[in-house]
Amino acid sequence: MESLNENMELEQLREQLSILKSKLEKETIVNDRLMRNAMKNKAKSITRNGWIISIIAMIGIPYCTWANRYLLDMSWWFVVITDIFFLIAIIYNYFTYKHIHANQLMEGNLVDVSNDIIRMKRMHFNWLKFSIPFMILWLSWLVVENLDAYDAKYVLIGVIFGCIIGGILGISFFRRDRRMMSEILDQIKDLTNND
Repeated sequence: MESLNENMELEQLREQLSILKSKLEKETIVNDRLMRNAMKNKAKSITRNGWIISIIAMIGIPYCTWANRYLLDMSWWFVVITDIFFLIAIIYNYFTYKHIHANQLMEGNLVDVSNDIIRMKRMHFNWLKFSIPFMILWLSWLVVENLDAYDAKYVLIGVIFGCIIGGILGISFFRRDRRMMSEILDQIKDLTNND
């Protein structure tokens, strides 16, 4: 009789363990989906920032061509170099963001996604290594060409104001995107370590 009770208790424990295991598996699936959804939203935000930068550069080509040539009477060389910089920024931006798709985070291979994000972080950093020295040279050229203009002080005030606003926006976009990329990589690491 005692062994029958023990068998029944053991069977009940097995059933409870099976139910508990099933609940844990469902919770893991839900947690996985929630983490992937959070990563998807961050990836959308990063990609949106890339599109915003590209759109600003696309608008900048005709506007800066007109403003530099006809308002500020800059040389054609300056105008052409400025337009080439904008084109390079658009193309580089395309190659930086082309592998990141938000839906990839929901169904895709997380190892591939993490490699793409690491590549994007590297490309962001490489862009800074090119664009900051270029902007310093470009701004110096802008100032030199406007030194003899009758309204040079207004141009210089505009340049200083533009550099401050552009620098603040650029740094905030860059830092926010880098932080979100690091968070996505950390979440991928957590998900892959749980598997």
